[in-house]
Formats: sequence, C-alpha cells, structure tokens
Amino acid sequence: MPEYQNLSLQIINFLIPFLVGSLIFFSVVVAPNVFISLDEKSARKFIRSIFPKLYLYAFLISITIAVLIIYHGTIYSVIFFIVSSGFLFSKFFLVKWINEISDIKQKTSKHVKKFKILHSLSVSIFIIQIICMTIVYVKV
Repeated sequence: MPEYQNLSLQIINFLIPFLVGSLIFFSVVVAPNVFISLDEKSARKFIRSIFPKLYLYAFLISITIAVLIIYHGTIYSVIFFIVSSGFLFSKFFLVKWINEISDIKQKTSKHVKKFKILHSLSVSIFIIQIICMTIVYVKV
C-alpha cells in the first residue's frame, strides 16, 4: 500500500496546482479577453460554450483528486468531493439560471439584481473552491 500512497501523492501534487492554475488562467486571462476581443454576440456564444466545459473539466479532475486523496486524509477527500459538487452545481444550475436572465430582452431592475446575485454566487463558489484546493495542497 505505501507504493500506491506515494504514487497517488505524486499525482495529487501535480493535479491540484494544474487545476488551480488552469482555473486562474481562465479567469484572469481568457474570460476578460473574450469581451475585449470579440463582439458581444460572439463573446456571449463563446462564454456559453466554454463555461460548461470548464466546469466539467474541473469536476473530472477534482473528483479524481477526491478519490486519490482519501488515503492521505478523509477530510481532504470530503473537501474535494464538496469542491467537485460545486463544479457540477455551477455547470447544471448556475450557468442555466445566469443564461436565462441574460436572455431577457427588456430587463427590469429586478432582473439586473438577480443576474448580479447569481453571477456573484458563481464567482464566490469559484474563489472558495480555489482557496479550498490551495489549502489542501499545502496541507497534504
């Protein structure tokens, strides 16, 4: 079993910074430049296409980490299962809700407020996930 634990630790020590780094790169470089470089229609189409894929990608990597990390601490595994579920929640619910609000042609102040709340929730979940993954990486 020690050989498996050593190998799993090496994989974990690669995957966590790989995932965190790719999420930060997407948030800091890709997403803002989409709105700078593309017209509104193309930017909207690209963002709607890429975010569900990003969340699926992050889910698959984080669930892999959750399984591998169980031998290094049940609490770390639980944290990664929660992180993983956050990506699924964002993919299947938040993206849908945000898109529904965005599609409304004549938005009222209530719609604008709801969009801001949903987008803030999405960003907050994302940041909390990155913080949790970073803390686990430092502790393992």
